[in-house]
Amino acid sequence: MFAIIKTRTSVPILWEEIRLTALAFNSLCSDYSTEEACIQALFQARWPNGFRCPACGHSNFYTVSSRRLPLYQCASPYCRHQTSITAGTIMEGSRTPLTLWFRALFLLSQISGISSFALSNILKITYKTAWLITHKIRHAMKREEADYPLTGNIRVETFYYGSPLYSDARQPLLLGGAEDECGDPIQIKIHQPNPDHVELRYLSIHKHEINSFIEEHTNGKSVVIKNPYAMKNSGFNRIQRHVTSWLNDTFRGIGPKHLQAYLHEYCFRWNKQGLCLRDVFSRALAACASTPVLIYRELTRFRPVLPRPWHAFSSKSKWRGWHLTRWGH
Repeated sequence: MFAIIKTRTSVPILWEEIRLTALAFNSLCSDYSTEEACIQALFQARWPNGFRCPACGHSNFYTVSSRRLPLYQCASPYCRHQTSITAGTIMEGSRTPLTLWFRALFLLSQISGISSFALSNILKITYKTAWLITHKIRHAMKREEADYPLTGNIRVETFYYGSPLYSDARQPLLLGGAEDECGDPIQIKIHQPNPDHVELRYLSIHKHEINSFIEEHTNGKSVVIKNPYAMKNSGFNRIQRHVTSWLNDTFRGIGPKHLQAYLHEYCFRWNKQGLCLRDVFSRALAACASTPVLIYRELTRFRPVLPRPWHAFSSKSKWRGWHLTRWGH
């Protein structure tokens, strides 16, 4: 199982790490092999300090067990509100068993993540279901990451995702990182800029977009902005190469519409690399339990992106041919 996952990425991972990941996954499958076990874990993640009625905040409840997933009815005589274990979470309305949700959540929490195609094969579900599950989990990871802005000494750099052979199709990105005493990143955030704030001719990011990134994702203190031509920081440069190879090798490349979701996933895992896999899973489960569901219509809605460079050539093949001519082929 894990040989399939790892051969789809060139991210360097030691065989010992692969073995430990496989052991952790098998242990998780054993611990959460039934819906009842998953319900108990989700209940604890959703109400870590004990049940609270989402309508009135009352702490006492009755359990209604006549459905596949239990309902919790508020014991207050003035409320009697009923809530499902998945209501208000990313799993709300899903017909996929919780056991499969838990396995998917763990696999997205592992060192290199997993593609929807590989996940559909492992869990024996359709590709569309796997795609929806992975994006809903990424949405929860985004919400969790938003709670932790960058603090301390902060460095902000711009870099590009995409093939250097097709420079006009690259995606400009902002990388912000809190540095340690040696200047190495200890916490990162990667942001895809608003396409309206990008100079199309040079694919450069406007200064006010960089300032917006600093205002939204940092404490605004001790921030150093480096342009693409400044001296590279080795730690930040490794992250830029790593995220590019991860996107290309694990997913065979990601288009601009959903690129930010994958960047949130990458940052979520990178910022928790000092934790064991089960602890990362627990953090991800807590995020999923506190994040409202992302509906399909919202997930697939129109999002502005940079114009495709091949539109000026009427077809992608003509655009590639133009590049081949430039290369002298």
